[in-house]
Amino acid sequence: MNVFVSYTRRDGLVTVDLLTVVHARLSKVCTPFIHALEESNLKHQQLAVIRAIFRSHLIVLIVSPAIKQSPWVRLELFLAKLLLRPIISIDVSTVSAWQKEIECEQTG
Repeated sequence: MNVFVSYTRRDGLVTVDLLTVVHARLSKVCTPFIHALEESNLKHQQLAVIRAIFRSHLIVLIVSPAIKQSPWVRLELFLAKLLLRPIISIDVSTVSAWQKEIECEQTG
């Protein structure tokens, strides 16, 4: 199953490290697309994002305060709704807790 992860890094709450944690979790059960982690492999950035949405079966939205101001998040969610893709929202604080769990496991 292909999963598109929608987020914004505008407010600084969603970081590449945090997205790496999300990718690791999701990779256990699906094939996630996270633009920030894929961008070095992509020739046409915007086209790749839209293509990934079309190929996805599900959208995971990482909710942070700045998502309402992000034109890309709005576009991604618009396309997801147009394509009738289910959207699962996960608060950034939940993902941060996952990251802290991993850090604790590594140190203890």
